[in-house]
Amino acid sequence: MNTKKQIWSWRFLIFLGWMLTLASSCKDAFENNTYTAYEETPIALYLKNNEDKYSLWVEILQKANLYNTLNLDAIYTHFAPVNEGVERYLKATNLGAVSEMSEEQAAYLVRYHLIPNVKVEFAQFQSGAINELNATDDNLFVEFRNGGLEAVYLNGVSRFNSYDIKATNGIIHSIDDVLVPLVETVYDRLQAQQDWSLFKALVDLTGYKEKLATVYTETTDPLGNPIQQRFKYTAFVVSNETYSKEGIHGLPDLLERLEVPASSDYTSPENPLNKYVSYHLLDQQRSYADLGQFPEGITKMNLQTMAPNELLKVSESGVGLVLNKNEETQESIALVETNIACKNGVIHEVDNWMPLFLPEQVQVIWELTDYPDIEANVSQYRNDNLGSQYNKTFTANELTNITWSARPEYKQNVVTYRNNRPSEGNWYALLNHDHLRAELGESGWIEFKGPTIVKGKYKVSFVWPSPKHSTHTGIAAFILDHEMIHARLVISNSREERNLTQAMGTVEFTETTDHTLRILSLDGRLITMDYLQFDPVE
Repeated sequence: MNTKKQIWSWRFLIFLGWMLTLASSCKDAFENNTYTAYEETPIALYLKNNEDKYSLWVEILQKANLYNTLNLDAIYTHFAPVNEGVERYLKATNLGAVSEMSEEQAAYLVRYHLIPNVKVEFAQFQSGAINELNATDDNLFVEFRNGGLEAVYLNGVSRFNSYDIKATNGIIHSIDDVLVPLVETVYDRLQAQQDWSLFKALVDLTGYKEKLATVYTETTDPLGNPIQQRFKYTAFVVSNETYSKEGIHGLPDLLERLEVPASSDYTSPENPLNKYVSYHLLDQQRSYADLGQFPEGITKMNLQTMAPNELLKVSESGVGLVLNKNEETQESIALVETNIACKNGVIHEVDNWMPLFLPEQVQVIWELTDYPDIEANVSQYRNDNLGSQYNKTFTANELTNITWSARPEYKQNVVTYRNNRPSEGNWYALLNHDHLRAELGESGWIEFKGPTIVKGKYKVSFVWPSPKHSTHTGIAAFILDHEMIHARLVISNSREERNLTQAMGTVEFTETTDHTLRILSLDGRLITMDYLQFDPVE
């Protein structure tokens, strides 16, 4: 999720400025600004010098008036299709030649193949979404198939034929085919796939169509200026064939299996059918690689679904990821197809009708930046390859899962999201390289709505980046579910900037439900926060 907003890094502002300049001119604005270094060449010149492979793509760059942009002294990752792939694209789109493309069409196509401000090398690829957004504000997806390096695909359709071609202004990955820019939402995919028709009908009945069909949500900032928030979703879809194997041939069979009265309100979150559908949805995009990001030394975790207080268990099986593994029977749910990319998220197909499941206790990481509305309002969310530090200061109306009360109440710049660059030492070593910062004023507080945690006993610890300060600052108290768990923690330290962990005692939850954490500022100074960790106690 990402907010399309006027709060961008200076480099990306410049990039957008270039786009606007180019769009309003028939002449490439940078035709005299080509940079070379010794025998090395910038991206566009490299492609032109290898016309036997890329001459048609160079024509598209020139048609888009972006050829010399890719010779600029900047940083890009560019996915360049070979001539045969461009020929297939032209034929598929009923174009006789590149010259028949409009400048706008060519420019959007080039930008879809371009990630600005960063070099993404092959070693950084995982089976899933590339974290850095391309120039059209989309994720591209990498897929590893059987066949080693000869069977790695982009967006599931274009095979990589060469990696890590170094240029003076970035890196080129050569691909077999032109990527067709994604326009299909999660709902569009459900609608287009005939074998998902029952699941699509369930989405319609339970009222989730609007979310899954929406790319941008229109809203306003505190000054009344229009902004767009981009929320993304993950759907675990069941095919008609899989339903049939379970004896479910239509809605009546499923209603009977779930014990749902046929005339009940399916849009109510408490309705069993609604819970069943929302259990198959996550309110953040989670590619296959994301699903497998377990805490160190851990091989299973529980994910919060869109069904209130219902968890989806993900486990490493030795041959891949499985869902809802029963530790007694060893039965589990397999992923039939993964990383079906959508404009507003991703789809994974499962081999089971996947009813609600109560998992056992596992370690829980409550990361205080892991919220859909933070991601929706942050342009560089969890970007692990920043050229400069990123900060986003929130206003109260931007977040729903985090609330605060500052002292005085009109205090500005209270809560900030910070994503750190690789050169920032311990700050970059934080979980996902990011953290929250709060300056609440004395007696101010910040409260977080937390994840659902399986009932039982847990040891609780808090991890945070501790800034160096000659005196104790950032003194805070921690209150979990209205109970004090730590009366006084000093955030700063006098030795060096470092990441610290504080044990906060043991808690016992008597039911599987979500939780709230309130952090109270005792001195009004800066509080830095990474995550809470809950370790099961046998």
